[in-house]
Amino acid sequence: MKQWQDFNPRQSRELASTNFLCDAGDIGLILVNGEDARDFLQNQLSNDIALIDESRFQLSSYSTPKGRMLGVFRVVQISNGYILITTRATVLPLMERLYHFIVRSKVTLADASDYFARIAVQTNQAQILEHPLLAKSPGASLQNDSVISLQLEPLDQQHRYLLLCLSGDEAIALWNEFSQHLQVAGFNSWRLSEIKSGIPSIYPETSEEFVLQMANLNLLQAVSFNKGCYPGQEIVARMQYLGTLKRRMFLAQLETGQLPSPGDDLVTAGKSAADGSGKVVDAVFDQNGLCHCLYIAQIAKAEAGSLRLLAQPDTSIRNIDLPY
Repeated sequence: MKQWQDFNPRQSRELASTNFLCDAGDIGLILVNGEDARDFLQNQLSNDIALIDESRFQLSSYSTPKGRMLGVFRVVQISNGYILITTRATVLPLMERLYHFIVRSKVTLADASDYFARIAVQTNQAQILEHPLLAKSPGASLQNDSVISLQLEPLDQQHRYLLLCLSGDEAIALWNEFSQHLQVAGFNSWRLSEIKSGIPSIYPETSEEFVLQMANLNLLQAVSFNKGCYPGQEIVARMQYLGTLKRRMFLAQLETGQLPSPGDDLVTAGKSAADGSGKVVDAVFDQNGLCHCLYIAQIAKAEAGSLRLLAQPDTSIRNIDLPY
């Protein structure tokens, strides 16, 4: 991928919320292949791998036996295995964890992040939407020998795409073609798009903090309650069928000059120490300096508006509707 690295598209830190493309190099990729890859992932991840093929991908997650999430993935089937798309900072810890469960399975794992150029696109422009290399519906995967094109969940009447390109030359050609019509933006524009779409990301700071229902993955069809066992399955099933969900993920806007970080504590207003009320999942500023934040917290406190950031007690949290 030397051509792509030399091209160095990371030339912009501009923020955009409509009609943009950006280098998505901060997204990480795990390649899982081998003749037992499908069964291996079926026994490890929360969703049903049998429901996808090379034309459809899915959202899924990986948890500890106690049901605490280690990662959230988009899972793509390719000709020789699967690609797990996740946050780059969690790729190596996730691979180390998965290695423990390979045992005698004919499965290999590899960090494939540097093998693909990653380009994210959000647009409603007809001349882009009609491009032959873009997948045609949400959840669809369009693949050829050098490009994997995924259409993600729509946002604000705009289509969202993630392109994985094995050929640096083809990635550069696509970039040059799209940038004639779209604003070149920084990766935080894509983080903003994911946050506003209500898609949770797991970072090292939030690893093992949340059960998948807390992160709304049951609402995002990222879990199967009919498949066989996987790590944390008993906890997830018990919460679904026997328990009452007391925490969930919210989308909020904050007027602040200090960006919260994943894992930052939320507390009941007036408290000066962490009280278990909630934690930040992800946060980013938009082009107007407004902070958009996903957080997981006790439902009663969040809906009552009684939460504050522990590090910013004077910053109010305004919940807004999630798109699902």
